[in-house]
Amino acid sequence: MPAHFSSPAESRRPVARGGSLLRLIMAVVGVLLVALVVLGVLLALSARGVLAKVDTMRAQAAQLEQSLLEGDADGLHAHSAELSTTIGQIHDDVHSPVWTVASFVPLVGRDVSNARALADCAQDLSQNALNPLVDGVAGMRLHDLVIEHAVNTEMLASLRGPVVAVSPVLVRNAQTISALQPGVIGKLNDVLESARGPLLSASDLLDDADRLFTMVLSMLGEGGQTRTYVLLAQSNAEIRAGGGFPGSVGMVQVTDGLATLGDFHSVYEAKNLIAEHGYGAPLTPEEVAIFGDVLGTDAAGTTLTPNFMRSGEITKQQWENAYGFTVDGVVAMDPVFLQRVLGLIGGVTAFDGTELTGENTAAELLSGAYWRYGYDEDGGKLEDEFFDDVAQKAFGKLLDAMGDFQLDMFSKLWATLKQSGVDRRFQVWMADGTQEGFMQEMGLSGNFQTDPAKPQLGVYANDNTWSKICWYLDITADLGAPTHNADGTTTYEVTAHFRNNLSEQDAAAAPDYVTGYNPLKRAKGDMVETIVIMAPLGGTISNYQVNQDAPVPPESTEPSTHSAPYGRDTWSTRINILPGGDTTATFTLTLPAGADAEPVVLTSPLCHE
Repeated sequence: MPAHFSSPAESRRPVARGGSLLRLIMAVVGVLLVALVVLGVLLALSARGVLAKVDTMRAQAAQLEQSLLEGDADGLHAHSAELSTTIGQIHDDVHSPVWTVASFVPLVGRDVSNARALADCAQDLSQNALNPLVDGVAGMRLHDLVIEHAVNTEMLASLRGPVVAVSPVLVRNAQTISALQPGVIGKLNDVLESARGPLLSASDLLDDADRLFTMVLSMLGEGGQTRTYVLLAQSNAEIRAGGGFPGSVGMVQVTDGLATLGDFHSVYEAKNLIAEHGYGAPLTPEEVAIFGDVLGTDAAGTTLTPNFMRSGEITKQQWENAYGFTVDGVVAMDPVFLQRVLGLIGGVTAFDGTELTGENTAAELLSGAYWRYGYDEDGGKLEDEFFDDVAQKAFGKLLDAMGDFQLDMFSKLWATLKQSGVDRRFQVWMADGTQEGFMQEMGLSGNFQTDPAKPQLGVYANDNTWSKICWYLDITADLGAPTHNADGTTTYEVTAHFRNNLSEQDAAAAPDYVTGYNPLKRAKGDMVETIVIMAPLGGTISNYQVNQDAPVPPESTEPSTHSAPYGRDTWSTRINILPGGDTTATFTLTLPAGADAEPVVLTSPLCHE
């Protein structure tokens, strides 16, 4: 029988059929593997070309920005056209057949989708935002937007129309890009992240661009109007529920964009004037119960409340009564915010030669200066001069940086303002209700959360040590597991910790100006704090108890106070904390039905990031 024939019995053997099927499958797999390798090579080459074009696009964008800053209309149009061409090429590349096939590969499918989404957004931004904006601003020299500490309100008003017209395009693309999830290709993720940050910052600002321009121009005193703002430079080393002791106070007047920074003065000047003439501000009984009448009668007491809206209102009344000018707004900032700003614009040198940078400003203003000058009989005066000098130089440098008008710096500065608004290191209150509402929307007002479904638990401290010892204070709160009750409410067993991180050795070496003078201190390094525990809106606090780190003499204790300022159930107690000690407050927090989210714990802004 010829070798190439088989008997009927042999042809029915499963091994031969299975072997053929296996060989067929392996052949198909082999072809697929080859196809995938080829596709991978093609995709890699295409992706490399796309990334090269992205680099070209960045260089073209930098040239376009320079033309915009210098008012070079011809260059602006030329670079805009070049950029649009490059974006179009990238768009065509990522929509080519090889990218379409790759979109079905599980490993890189998301990266392909992201690349296409970025290209689509870039083309939309180029055609419907960049080109119209270029036509609208051509000939304007944006370097002239801020000259010699003055904002050119006429130019700003001229920018209004072009920016408002394109803002919806920018906002919708920012929303698209922010929703993209990272893939596996690192370089593409880098491109995605580099696009996401600036777009989201711009989107925040331009979501209601027309109203933004109205607010900003009004606050800058457009049309020859003068706006007056009180600046509170807070020291968290003498902590307050709303930030820190407002030891240095300055005034900024803005007329038609020109900002004039007056001298910073010790808050005691206003305090003495208010005390002499009775220039206080009215308080509610609940505020008096928790914070004392000094909240309204003492210029140094306005930040004892965590409600910056009230701090602004009280400061306005006090300063208008004391000095006779109209206050349009109050701005509070602390050294951590200042450190963040100096990290962007560069450091300053104080009169004593101290360099303050984006790394050490908080440490110098909240600790170093007090140790340096606290031994001198004129230490308080020298410290005030040090703070005033730093504040004025930093403010002047910020205005100089704005005059240089680098778009990237503005984006970073806005992100810094936003973050500092979140952690209440930079807060703004405006007397005009519309402007105040705008500040609330921007997250800069320091206002309380008013939605019971998003509860905020306040754990605050007001220093009563008469010191600068709070550089060493730490505040945390431990929330127990939630208990969901039959009536729909939720309870948490909470322990709030107030820790003193000052060592006994450092306390012994520190100047008294740092450690404080309150006779209620049990030792040199002892802290005396008035703590404030404030429930979320609609919540209640029960089983409240304070556990001192060590016994406090009976004659130095006082009963806890219970009231409800701003409609929030609140307890307040004076405590002591020895070096290395941890005084706690324990309580049951009950949230109303519907408030299912875990409470966000807000504390007094501490000295450290």
